[in-house]
Amino acid sequence: MKKSLSALFLITLLGCNIGDLDIDNLKGPTLNSRVAVPIGEVTYTMRELLDELGDEQLGLQEDSASLLQISYFDTATFSAAGDIISINDVSNSASIDIPAIPASLDSRQEVIDTVFTFVYPASENEDLDSIFYNEGNLLLNINSNVSSELAYSLDISNTRLVSSGDPVNFTGNLSSFGSESQSQTLAGHKTDLLFENGTNTFQVAARFTIFLSPGASTSPGESISMTITYADQSFNLLYGKFGQDTLDVGDEELDIGFFKDLGDKGLKFGNPRIKFNFDNTFGLPLGVLFNRMYGVDSTSRGYDTTFLTGDVAERPQLIAGSVAPGVDATSTILLDRNNSSLQDFLAGSPQSLGFDLRAIANPEDGSVSNFVMDSSRITTFIEITLPMELALDDAVQNVSFDLGSGLKFDEADSVTIRIVSENELPLSADVLLSIVDENDSTLYTAQEAQVLQAPFLDQSGGLDRVRQLTTDIPVSKQGIEALGNGKKMKLALIMNTPKGAGTNDFFVKILADYALNVKVAVVGKLAIDL
Repeated sequence: MKKSLSALFLITLLGCNIGDLDIDNLKGPTLNSRVAVPIGEVTYTMRELLDELGDEQLGLQEDSASLLQISYFDTATFSAAGDIISINDVSNSASIDIPAIPASLDSRQEVIDTVFTFVYPASENEDLDSIFYNEGNLLLNINSNVSSELAYSLDISNTRLVSSGDPVNFTGNLSSFGSESQSQTLAGHKTDLLFENGTNTFQVAARFTIFLSPGASTSPGESISMTITYADQSFNLLYGKFGQDTLDVGDEELDIGFFKDLGDKGLKFGNPRIKFNFDNTFGLPLGVLFNRMYGVDSTSRGYDTTFLTGDVAERPQLIAGSVAPGVDATSTILLDRNNSSLQDFLAGSPQSLGFDLRAIANPEDGSVSNFVMDSSRITTFIEITLPMELALDDAVQNVSFDLGSGLKFDEADSVTIRIVSENELPLSADVLLSIVDENDSTLYTAQEAQVLQAPFLDQSGGLDRVRQLTTDIPVSKQGIEALGNGKKMKLALIMNTPKGAGTNDFFVKILADYALNVKVAVVGKLAIDL
């Protein structure tokens, strides 16, 4: 059996331990041809009823006025730095033509100096300043189409060892028409880049020394070519200007046990709130949009999905960025009835809430400088707060009970269930009872009856005076047979709180010490005279 707060009456009526009940003072009707069997009596405060819910995720608090407040908590983490900035292998190729050098009787060396400008693109062409590497390799492939031996020196001053500041340097010798490859690790290195003409660039200073023996020369068309590749690179820290990309920063779903078995309408909270506390170690601010926050409810039509609307769904809500690597920036965003459709959103009694959050990087200025670490993450602490100040309008709670092998009343031709209630809870309730077989086909339906009458309330929605009600629910001969043959008893509790004047909602307060007392007896009319 699933229990929910709105099943307060059913909990007291059918969820109690009969052996623990005091039935000495229970007075059922005793007529000449009837027998009254006392089932029991139970008293619950509102605080005790909520404890009966058995929902481990639910937190229960009271304010200074004993107003109850239900809370749910969840945590989501976004740590995909690659979604913010991604760098693949970077490869650049270049060649230099060797000028024609005439033969000479002497040995000599011809030195050629040049500077190559290469590009270092990011996946979305972001403006990158500095990259600090975890790992990777810097690869060189060089080919000589020169008829003489040569030496080369390549200084990549943009990429340096962090601990010493020494630049990466490739040196070597090539025989005539020779080639070779070299590799250096990127671990512990950093690369500084320039952003020119819409792309990231770096430079390689090259010196080629051609060794000409007596009588040797170079001919037109001779050249040197090379390819430099940053391969398999990963970074632990990256600085740049990352623009205004859109990111998915959360996809969390939270079950709300409080709404289990409730209908899809009729319950409205006066002041529900959802608070998001964001801890951000990414060095960039984010604007979160809540238009993809959704509620899912199971109905007779299948699963209904409702999305949040309002100002917070239309305008990015700012999450501050970290000011330095490893430093958390904390931001709080509150959703309530004033900036969103939260009140109506929860009125659908969603069984789960989905936080499929989308964010815009640098929402206020896409040209600001940012940083990201491989350990950067956004941790979101979610707190759903439901103060028990609510309105019920034909809210339906459905609960079913297994009848096992059936309930036998062989000697009776009619049965009446008598319920005496003394109610401080600010709501009224009718109950509709039916009995079904193993195929869920209805065998019997009793007439709808009021079982709780709302107490008298003051103008603020608080308790003024308790109400008592005695209710008889007749069960006919057909119902008695259904109790004996049925497999399940279904109860629909239809609940209402007092209505306000006009069209405005009137929210009643549920205080911790509000109590409900119920006495139950079964009165059977015998088929024989006593």
